[in-house]
Amino acid sequence: MQKISDCSSLEPSIKTRRPKAPTLREADWVPHKSRIVHLHITDNKPLKDVRIIMQRDHGFNAEIRQYRTRISKWKLDKNIKPKEMKAIVRKTQHRNLVEVDRASLRFKVRGQEVEQEKITRWMRTHDVSHHNLYAPSSVACECAFCGSGTWLTLYSDSVRG
Repeated sequence: MQKISDCSSLEPSIKTRRPKAPTLREADWVPHKSRIVHLHITDNKPLKDVRIIMQRDHGFNAEIRQYRTRISKWKLDKNIKPKEMKAIVRKTQHRNLVEVDRASLRFKVRGQEVEQEKITRWMRTHDVSHHNLYAPSSVACECAFCGSGTWLTLYSDSVRG
């Protein structure tokens, strides 16, 4: 007969949690906001790199998730939301198919210009034709244009010729 020598090896291993990130208040972010915005928005660096630079050069220690949350609170997130893109596509197609004598449109979302390639890629991904008017649910369009914020800006090129 064999003896079981150590019962402790049969116990499940206990995983330790990472320590909670320190709570950072608005006042903690204020001195670093312009540098973070410059690195992430102007220099187009990913948040992982921004975090490393801010830790190394400024001694500012925050988790990636905290950066994401703060960027959203500052209304500087880079991704265009589905409702926003639907509104852009709808307005673009209306201009191209109905108002053909008017100038083409360009868009800014949260201060960032939306590249035409991004609009075209979204249309291709979502099987939206360039030759038919796009009509998503009216709720999506209303949400995109009726908000009190100025996150969606339309401006046109010079008049078509």
